[in-house]
Amino acid sequence: MDAQMKRGFLEACVLATLCDGESYGYRIIKDVPKSLALTESTLYPLLKRLEGGGLIAVRSAEHNGRLRKYYRITDEGTRHIEGFLDEREGVLALYRFVENAARGGAAQGDVEYDDSAQGRPTHEAPTQSGSAHENPEPDDNAAHGRPTRDAFARSKPTSGNPAHSNRSHSATKEAAHD
Repeated sequence: MDAQMKRGFLEACVLATLCDGESYGYRIIKDVPKSLALTESTLYPLLKRLEGGGLIAVRSAEHNGRLRKYYRITDEGTRHIEGFLDEREGVLALYRFVENAARGGAAQGDVEYDDSAQGRPTHEAPTQSGSAHENPEPDDNAAHGRPTRDAFARSKPTSGNPAHSNRSHSATKEAAHD
């Protein structure tokens, strides 16, 4: 797992281990998913940040003749977990976006997805070129007196070869400077 992605999940996973009751450092390390590869050198600074943020509370108690810190989640920590869970659909939509683009579909920003559509955008109205993945948002340019997408599409070269359109554009620019 990517280090940045891992960091984002560590906080939520540590808080989640405390949802069943208080725990201590070594036990937390054992309770979080092994894929996070949580170590003491990562955990204790994280616990300090969580405590500073009011997401956990700490108490010390003697255990086998040694002082041990016990951590418990606070109400604020529980709300933080709920917020994390509320973001699930947004995160899944990002995964579907990447998956769709990586598997040959067009990458689109801010597209709503429906799980029943198996990762396909929910609004697949065909566009002028027939592709369901081209800019599905309505064109409000005409309402503002600007050229519309249709006007731009009509003005594009029809050869389909990008090299021709670039050459044509360059030739036009050179002619303008003569």
